[in-house]
Amino acid sequence: MPVLTRSLHYLFAPIIIVFLCIVAIQQLALTCQNWLPKIEQLPYYLFGVSALLALQFNSARITYLSLFLLIFYSLKQGAFIADDLVIFSDEQAFLIGTFIIAFLAISKDRSLFSMHFFKMIIGMILCALLAWGWHVAINLLASLPPKKISDSLSLLLSLYVPIGVACIVVCIFSVWRSTGTDSTIAITLFVWLFGYYMPDQLPISVLFTLIGIAYIYSILAKSYHLAYRDELTGLSSRRALNTVALSLNKHYSLAMVDIDHFKHFNDTYGHDVGDQVLRLVAAKLVKVQGGGKVYRYGGEEFAIVFENKDIEVVLPHLEKLRKKISQYDIVLRNEKRKLTSKADRDVVDSQNPTVNITISIGVAEQHGENSFDNTLKRADKALYKAKDNGRNCVFA
Repeated sequence: MPVLTRSLHYLFAPIIIVFLCIVAIQQLALTCQNWLPKIEQLPYYLFGVSALLALQFNSARITYLSLFLLIFYSLKQGAFIADDLVIFSDEQAFLIGTFIIAFLAISKDRSLFSMHFFKMIIGMILCALLAWGWHVAINLLASLPPKKISDSLSLLLSLYVPIGVACIVVCIFSVWRSTGTDSTIAITLFVWLFGYYMPDQLPISVLFTLIGIAYIYSILAKSYHLAYRDELTGLSSRRALNTVALSLNKHYSLAMVDIDHFKHFNDTYGHDVGDQVLRLVAAKLVKVQGGGKVYRYGGEEFAIVFENKDIEVVLPHLEKLRKKISQYDIVLRNEKRKLTSKADRDVVDSQNPTVNITISIGVAEQHGENSFDNTLKRADKALYKAKDNGRNCVFA
């Protein structure tokens, strides 16, 4: 996926959606005033639920953020400690939160109950100490006579530098990793900055409610991805196919695709190369024309569903797809390539063997006279006929 597309999908689009939600809530400010007493309790429940859900799906960073924001919100509401006993000022707390959000953007999700937990706690403590030290330096700088302070030094030790660096770091990692969790961290930083610099625009309870909803949505999206996406190829899984089958109309065509001699290929070149071939075939299959939706059925088998398409319409598209895959040259990389210098890699790459793979396809049509399972069986029978007829062909 190109960088621009990833940026729009994982960074700008989520932030724009949250911004539009903020604008919409501002327009309904009078209505929200009546709900404010109830909304003030929502962040407690949302962050608690998101922390528990994230724990179940090993989204440790969402768990840490949920707990941090829950503690921060509780302190702001005066739930735990009196105002005269607060250690950090609002500016220090804001800077600490900014550093922690940036730190979590850099970190990776690991099991909460492991040594990684202590590393994360130490990292967040260091973020708090760094933020506190930076704030102390700013105050010391402000107490000096103006003549002894250069403009560049004053700007360097201002809040704009760490905030700018945090924004750049979060944006880079959101686009680079391209995951829902990283998008959610970017949303967190956006709302965090909005709440600090525009405190009169919306109550903190409303802003934190938006963050809590974003967390829960991110976790549910991840759970859906785990349930209905194949991790190796990125295609929809067999479970997704079974779910879609319940909503299909009475007119569609179903193709079953199998990689020829894949077991022999695996035994010859190894499972790592076999996985690369599966990903390659999946990338080619999703480009099928005719409106086909591709699923990984299992092993080296794939299924393609063409809704509202007759078998005569989809056959040319499948034949074109078969030819493209059979004509594609796969260059097998030498494992010794990593151990060679950059100057010698061209020589090593030129010695890499090139192989071709082929696929067999069986197609069946549904016009309401059979169930999805029967259509699947007929497509599977057609696939076996394609294999019996020499493979690398389409059979209906």
